[in-house]
Amino acid sequence: MFGIGFSELILIFVVALLVLGPKRLPEVAKTLGRFYREIRSTVDEVKEVVVEEPKPKHQHHQYIPPQINEEIELEEEKKEEMKEKLKGEKITFKKNQENEINESGNKES
Repeated sequence: MFGIGFSELILIFVVALLVLGPKRLPEVAKTLGRFYREIRSTVDEVKEVVVEEPKPKHQHHQYIPPQINEEIELEEEKKEEMKEKLKGEKITFKKNQENEINESGNKES
């Protein structure tokens, strides 16, 4: 514990007993114990956070030429257009399915 041997611990206890007296020593010991527990729990919480959250790796910012940026933007636009087109086709497909179900239901009647 803190690199303190048993003999040094006894010496600290005797000095504390002489300075504080037998009446205040238990109160001070309780207070120090509570303080130590609070510090220890805070240190444990910080350790958990540090262990759980990995350190970010060094990110190197690379230069991207403007031509490449333009190509990336065009590809993103094409991607969005395809999403919209597929969304419209999905709606049309669902409507066609509903119509087929309604027609087959009408034929069975």
